[in-house]
Amino acid sequence: MSSNDPRINTLNFVSVFFARYVLSVLFLLGFIGLTLNTLVFTRRVLLQNSCARYFLASTIANYLVVYFVIPSRVLSDGFNVDPGTYSLGYCKFRFYIYFTCKSLSSWFIVLACIDRFKSSSRNFKCRQFSRLSVARNNIVITTIVCILFYSHVLIFYDNRNGICDSLIGIYRMFDDTCYLIGYSIVPPILMSVFGVWTIYNMHHLRLIAPKSTGSRAAVMMKRNQQLAFMLLFQVIFITLTTVPHAIQKLYSTLTSDFVKSDLILAQDNFYAEVARVISFLNHTCSFYILTLSGKTFRTELVKMFEKIQHYFTLHRNTTVRCVPLTNIKVNGTTN
Repeated sequence: MSSNDPRINTLNFVSVFFARYVLSVLFLLGFIGLTLNTLVFTRRVLLQNSCARYFLASTIANYLVVYFVIPSRVLSDGFNVDPGTYSLGYCKFRFYIYFTCKSLSSWFIVLACIDRFKSSSRNFKCRQFSRLSVARNNIVITTIVCILFYSHVLIFYDNRNGICDSLIGIYRMFDDTCYLIGYSIVPPILMSVFGVWTIYNMHHLRLIAPKSTGSRAAVMMKRNQQLAFMLLFQVIFITLTTVPHAIQKLYSTLTSDFVKSDLILAQDNFYAEVARVISFLNHTCSFYILTLSGKTFRTELVKMFEKIQHYFTLHRNTTVRCVPLTNIKVNGTTN
């Protein structure tokens, strides 16, 4: 197939467009969204909630994906400038951060789903899982497990023929399978199972916190329900954005030994770029999903903006009141 085929040129053009401009837009959205996520989840009301603590941990993991991985992808896929081809250490470290942080982001949401399930249980011992001390321990343990689980990337990734990628053969199949299972299959399944279970338990919350327990318990119950609703939207979004890229990676590995025409190669490259961009939506757009789905999140966001506005208004008024007298012109004064 001739490289002058207009179909090939169109596919290559669109692939470069996605890499240069769509990823750049996602970087900007991620920069804004993750910053606002952090400001909201560190507010006192949410910081004392174990589920919100998992959301915050997921946000921190996404920081590394957005600030470190996406720019390198824009350079390599959009401008054919890949620092990983010049530095083996950078090659290994980039993919290590890529896999570890993407997985951490999803597994923290899994923990948030388990937290909501446990908090809605009628069993008192189960509800003890939804404590800040437990959340902190789970975050630390999960981080250590993911760091160790993807340590093989530091050994088996290499520069070959000017491309920073995993070693071909059995290891590449192992690597793609780990990514498929550890990022795109198991986390969404667990999220869905515990999400459905949480919905079931929510219908029986009156058995846990009856009206006689007072208004404070009712407020906490309502907040927990809203967090669970936010979580369900996040689960659906994560599932839709993570699966396509893992399937594409596995397909690429399974067909790596096939003889392909230029058109098929261009199609594969296009599908890979689109799937990769879709996967980055999971790490850049969580703020916007939470804003649309969570009343508690929107309320705290508005309060945060009101506090910022109050601060600047107070600062401006203070500045006006403190204008030096030497700057005031007095009639009849001569120099």
